[in-house]
Amino acid sequence: MIKAIFFDLDGTLIDSAPDLADALNFTLQKLGKEPFHLESIREWIGGGARLLLQRALSGKKESHKIEPILYEKAQKIFFDYYNKNLCNKTVTYPNAKELLEKLRPSYHLALITNKPERFVAPILEHLELNYFDLIIGGDTLKEKKPSALPLLYACSYFQISPQEAIMVGDSINDTLAAKRATITSILVDYGYESEEIESDYKISNLLEVLEVI
Repeated sequence: MIKAIFFDLDGTLIDSAPDLADALNFTLQKLGKEPFHLESIREWIGGGARLLLQRALSGKKESHKIEPILYEKAQKIFFDYYNKNLCNKTVTYPNAKELLEKLRPSYHLALITNKPERFVAPILEHLELNYFDLIIGGDTLKEKKPSALPLLYACSYFQISPQEAIMVGDSINDTLAAKRATITSILVDYGYESEEIESDYKISNLLEVLEVI
């Protein structure tokens, strides 16, 4: 019996790519670099803020080492801008709120994202998605997805076994973390990662979660 459902945030419940793209391009322009199109930036989201910045600074999805002084300067510009512009263009995906409303009375709900934790609460507040019993950001624990740690921590928090939980996400980080934690995974097909990803279930509409559980 499923007792808890864990959700990713960006690319699963919300489309935050336009605001992240604005913050990245503002940062790049401040550093004298060329901006990127939104569609390119969409494919870079999912690994957390550090990886997103590394990809933007290198101009490639593949991870590249960035000179530490440049990275630290870029991080400060990016975080300062994004912190003040979290929800200019960010929206929920269809049926996100409806699904959470349906699940809330019967299941423990956790949000497990690689986004820095301090950005999460203001976004949830603005979008009226305050349905979660537990929020784990990318910097909450010593490891983030694709590590199993955040998911196993959530299981411990709710005092359930991994077999009593489901992870809903849009990326390889979500499905790998679920697999390593022996938790069933549901992958939405409208998220930010375009390559084929293995998961236990694939859905096109968030309300299909109700059919799986």
